Amino acid sequence: MFRMVPIRVVLVLTLLALAAPALAEWDADGLEKLLPQALSEAERLALEQGTLTMPGGDLRSDPPPVGPVRNCAEWEPCTGVLIRYPLGLPYGLLQDLDDDVMLHVIVSSSYYNTAVTNLTNNGVDMAKVQFLIKPNDSIWTRDYGPWFVFDGSGDIAIIDHTYNRPRPNDNLIPIYFGEQQGIPVHSHDMYHTGGNYMTDGAHISSSTRLVYNEAASYNGMSQAQVDQLMADYYGVATYYVVDYIESGGIHHIDTMAKFLDEETVLVKEVWPSHGTYDELNQLAALYASLEASTGRNYQVHRVYCYSTSSGPASYTNSLILNDGVYVPFFGNSSYDNDAIAVYEEAMPGYTVRGYYYGSFLDDDALHCRAKGVMDAGMLRVAHTPIVGTQDGDVTVRAFVDDRSETGLTAVELHYRQDGGMWVTEAMTSIGGDVYEAVIYAPYPVGGRTDIPVDYYIHAEDASGRAEGMPRVEPAAWYSFIQHAPDTGAPAPDAGPVALHGNYPNPFNPKTTFSFELLYPDDARLAVYDAQGRLVKVLVDGLCAAGRTAVTWDGTDEAGAPVPAGVYFYRLRAAGLEYGRPAVLVK
Repeated sequence: MFRMVPIRVVLVLTLLALAAPALAEWDADGLEKLLPQALSEAERLALEQGTLTMPGGDLRSDPPPVGPVRNCAEWEPCTGVLIRYPLGLPYGLLQDLDDDVMLHVIVSSSYYNTAVTNLTNNGVDMAKVQFLIKPNDSIWTRDYGPWFVFDGSGDIAIIDHTYNRPRPNDNLIPIYFGEQQGIPVHSHDMYHTGGNYMTDGAHISSSTRLVYNEAASYNGMSQAQVDQLMADYYGVATYYVVDYIESGGIHHIDTMAKFLDEETVLVKEVWPSHGTYDELNQLAALYASLEASTGRNYQVHRVYCYSTSSGPASYTNSLILNDGVYVPFFGNSSYDNDAIAVYEEAMPGYTVRGYYYGSFLDDDALHCRAKGVMDAGMLRVAHTPIVGTQDGDVTVRAFVDDRSETGLTAVELHYRQDGGMWVTEAMTSIGGDVYEAVIYAPYPVGGRTDIPVDYYIHAEDASGRAEGMPRVEPAAWYSFIQHAPDTGAPAPDAGPVALHGNYPNPFNPKTTFSFELLYPDDARLAVYDAQGRLVKVLVDGLCAAGRTAVTWDGTDEAGAPVPAGVYFYRLRAAGLEYGRPAVLVK
């Protein structure tokens, strides 16, 4: 089903053999007949007659970026989205996209004034539009647009593949875009296409074997050479290349499967009598057996793609852009809403919206016509979620990298145990952009030693960027079970540490906390607000055996008075942790 280590060159089906006449589509404003994603009938005939050729020996081929290279995943922070005018997308989608990012609109000089008029008249925020005024051929920006990487110096760059269509203007768009944005471009002459490629941002990517077949046909490359080029230019260490599902069509991976994050894959599902039913089930089972970059196998979700006039509805052909998921609709409200529900279950916390457009087909929809533009100064947070049951204290680690180079202002672990208050802990750098904090094992609750824990990671840099894991935190979080050690103590205050509480309570302006240790030990006593944010650390270090008392004067770490309200103090000592409320009145 796939070849991670290529062993031979596959005999090639050329573009001519794969191509079939496509239905004509007109743009959203009725200005022109659009070129299809596959070859048009005119292109097919011209190739057969030799009056039109694929890009040839004059292709630009640059050295790859300085390594190690990391290819950006679709869900990483974006500042824009690349589309083309005349449009192959509904205006309602553009009105939503411009609420979040810049619309980079490719347009020829002959259509520029018309584009300004029609975008304005259809409610697009023109302050969020940047035109790239260059000759172009088609709407398929996903297929010919730039691929973004960070090089070994931490700088963003564009990788420009050779577009696998005889459309020379489209093929130059990544170079023009790089020149406009001041981003270096590294072109290579291997044929590829964006719709047949997905990556996890952590050195694993996937395509159908179209990539091997076309590289063999047009570039004379073996599968090993393709894999090496993908490693050099994109940083791909593991390339999952899967067999074709359909007997015809464009054979792009995004018409059948989609990475939703580093360890989640969405795979199309069809009705049993459809010719791809068995193959899609096999593809889903294959991905579930493969190892993700987290070290665990992929979690696979299925979305049912009902029968439309052109074939199965391509719900996998969606766009992930920052905290939003934009899903193509095909006109059946029941199935459309079911698709939304699948995305919401697989991607909790994301805003999932659907868009109907009459020209969406089974192998061509929203994802094919829009491409995210990565944030060159992104704040990247990477983390392998903690799952299952964990014994004792749990160390949470995250990779946090501010590509803005302005410096990090916060790296925080937010967690709660047994559904209690959220606690915020600063994560400490342990080198190499890796930060960690510990969720200490709680005291058994009501005799239970398996305590549910929820947590998320949040980071901010001095440029004002904020990111976390899950990426939509705090709207979503990770959960696991923490096994609390059963000390045999009948109550929290009967063991090696006793928390006596604070007096007076309520208080104004001061209150005194006290606790007692059976033996000398490290202890930490801190006050948090009702949202779980750290207010002040009162004790943090070695305390003597016996009673310790400390007074809080109702101020924060900076010495500023805090407002009236309910505060929570947490004592951590002798391997145990307690929290109780204190009420400040004014």
